[in-house]
Amino acid sequence: MELTPAKVALLHTGQHPNDRVLRLLARFDIQTIHVNVSATDRLDPDQFADCDLILFEAFDPVSNENQAALNWIRMGSRAPLVMLTNGLRAERTISGLMAGADAVMSLTMSWDVIVAHCYALVRRWRLGQSTSVRPFTIQSH
Repeated sequence: MELTPAKVALLHTGQHPNDRVLRLLARFDIQTIHVNVSATDRLDPDQFADCDLILFEAFDPVSNENQAALNWIRMGSRAPLVMLTNGLRAERTISGLMAGADAVMSLTMSWDVIVAHCYALVRRWRLGQSTSVRPFTIQSH
């Protein structure tokens, strides 16, 4: 699958992104910015304004801090936001969608499905944009 390169923000609550998420990102040909959302006072909504996709590590239940971070991000960007979890549970999916996510996906799913879903979200996002299109490619493994 090929698209044109995209700018993707990866949001994580720990000091470093999860290793499985980093391996998933290796399937994309993208420019990624890493943002630690545990320090919400340092979040600048404008840093997400030109993102094509926002990935949010949500391995723990959506906390008030994480919900505040999602709301803050939505102030600066309407780009597709995908919550990545370690398992699909109805309450986590509902809370993520209610907090502003466009999709909630488990890393236990096929990574090809996750990549294809992200591809579809970016494609739809770009169709709604009137600005120039940047290249975004996905490597099939």
